[in-house]
Amino acid sequence: MDNANEISADFTHKEVALFLGDELKNQDEQQDATYDLVEEYAKTAKNKKKFVWILLGICVFIVTAGTFVTAALVSKSNHRITINIDSFDDLNLRSLLNSAGRVQNLYETAVKNKQTLEENRDDELTQAEQTRENALFTLESVASVATRDSINERKIKIELDYNTEIARIKQEYEPKIAESELEIQKYKTQVDSYDKNRLSEAQGAESSLDSTKQLHDIEMKTQAERYEKKIRKLRQQLVAQQIKAAQDQKNAVEEVRSIYQAKIDLLDPKAREQSSEQNKIILDAGIKNQTASSTLWHSVETLDFSTNDYTDASSSPQFLASVQKAAGELSELRTLAYRFKPIPMENSIKDYVPAMMHQTYQIASDLAKSGKNLQTELKEFESLAEALLSDRTADGIILNTKNAPSFTVYLANFSQSKVDEIGVPVQILSGNRAVAEGTLAKSGEKFILTQTLPPADEKAKNPPYQPIVGDKLKILPVK
Repeated sequence: MDNANEISADFTHKEVALFLGDELKNQDEQQDATYDLVEEYAKTAKNKKKFVWILLGICVFIVTAGTFVTAALVSKSNHRITINIDSFDDLNLRSLLNSAGRVQNLYETAVKNKQTLEENRDDELTQAEQTRENALFTLESVASVATRDSINERKIKIELDYNTEIARIKQEYEPKIAESELEIQKYKTQVDSYDKNRLSEAQGAESSLDSTKQLHDIEMKTQAERYEKKIRKLRQQLVAQQIKAAQDQKNAVEEVRSIYQAKIDLLDPKAREQSSEQNKIILDAGIKNQTASSTLWHSVETLDFSTNDYTDASSSPQFLASVQKAAGELSELRTLAYRFKPIPMENSIKDYVPAMMHQTYQIASDLAKSGKNLQTELKEFESLAEALLSDRTADGIILNTKNAPSFTVYLANFSQSKVDEIGVPVQILSGNRAVAEGTLAKSGEKFILTQTLPPADEKAKNPPYQPIVGDKLKILPVK
């Protein structure tokens, strides 16, 4: 162990000697002494110098002095800004200001959102109102060429569409506006809950520390106000353009209407107003002024002419045929009148055609009633005549002498089978005396007496006898 600090000179290994060979021999020849570490360290102790220690001390002093000077400067700087920021940081005013700013922005956004919703709702309500007014104006423009029922039907549909659109708009916007109002109240409550004095202090501190941000906020606010002003102006221009467009449309429709109304007035004049006489006739027919077209045509449909009202089993075949023919012709006339029903003429045809139908049915009814009365009177006369001729001293009675020498004759029922179209000879009796002769023939449903001549014992008399109504006649035997 005593020699552990000495390095042996003979440290060559066989394996190393094998490769190095002669080189090792040279080293061995040159190395005669050992290497002593203690001795060597002892020698280095003599190399120490005082200048190094002095230099090291100067460095330590400089570093220490620099540290104290830097700390003093930082402390002094901190004390200098304590008045502006210490209280701000201690009270957390910046966080308060940021929080209040966010809530204020949310509040303003909610107010603008509600205002936008209300403006959009009002715009759509205005548009719906304008659409309704335009539709009603257009409908009024064509009122003179359309039926009143169609006008009323279209007007009801316009009002229904308008009410439906109004309900849709309210259903769409009212919930959103109510929700915006709730947001406004919520954020307003939060804004009101902040301490105004602390906010003012925070805003003053922020303005002194963050003037760039304040300037940016002012610029953003100014720009927002400028754009909002531009949007309001554009909205006003849009509303003005819509109003002008609606007015232009009305003017265009009115111009077209006035042009065609003049032509319509020529085709469908207000005839009743132009003629008091015609108006009186139409009123007498039971048609009042301003009666709806549907009501007028319904009155035409209800007109009735039934043969059963004027005939019965005892009516003459000729009268029955006349009444039946009249009923058929009235039905055909009503068919012709219906051709004018769909024509949109509200002034002339609307009143005149139904009036003529009422008058025609009235005339036919009056004539049929008169015929019925005549039939009744004829039956009474026949009963009287049959009673006068019941003794069979005569076969008939002269009824009419207007067309003399042809006379209309009533022939008793018991003698009608004796007369045909060829005729038979007869004598005309004045009382019980024969005063003339002639021929009695059947003509349709009538019996006509012609070619009257005086009898042989009356030929000498002058002038010859002229038959009168009530004279009887007697059928002579055929020779």
